[in-house]
This record gives sequence, structure tokens and C-alpha cells, in this order.
Amino acid sequence: LKVHDKVMRECLSSYDGYEVKTIGDSFMVAFESTMNAVQFALAVQEDLLHAAWPANLLACDRCAYTEDGPWCGLRVRVGVHCGKVDVQMNPLTGRYDYFGNTVNKASRMEG
Repeated sequence: LKVHDKVMRECLSSYDGYEVKTIGDSFMVAFESTMNAVQFALAVQEDLLHAAWPANLLACDRCAYTEDGPWCGLRVRVGVHCGKVDVQMNPLTGRYDYFGNTVNKASRMEG
């Protein structure tokens, strides 16, 4: 996941995204504009395709480059949704967290 996380964070920075939190291998991120969110969603897929994945990961059938599709490395799903959210400061992390229907819908978009 080191490669995945590095690519996600570098791409997030390029589109002025905010890393709300990670849950396992999932990232919850927020953007000031919908355009930046959509551009991030497309760019991160492209960046992950061209990432320097370890040879032992690429040896797995589901992670190897295929001639019939643009796959190489881990495959990820990205959901984008926009709307109003409830924002609260997390007292443990000192970072903002987001709640509400918009967050719930976004989490289901990537499913």
C-alpha cells in the first residue's frame, strides 16, 4: 500500500484536495470544487496505472498488465459526489471531519 498511498497523496496535492482520513486502504478526501474532484478521480487512476509497483505484486494475475485493458498494479474505485456537509473538528487528530447525507452518498458512489 505504500505505492498506492504515495500516489494518492501526491495526486491529491496536485488538485488542492484535503485528506480527511484513511480507513484501511480507503481515502476520504474533500475538494473545494467539483472540477478538482473529478480531475483528481481521473488523474489518480492514470497515475496508479503508471506507478512503480513491486514485481511481486505485478506477478499476481489481477495486478499484472493486460493487453485487453489498462490495468497494472492495484485497481481502485473512486466515487465523487457534491453537496453540503456537516463539518466538525476531530478532537483527537485536530483535523476536520465531514458527516451527513453527502458523505454517505459519496461513499456509496465508489461501490
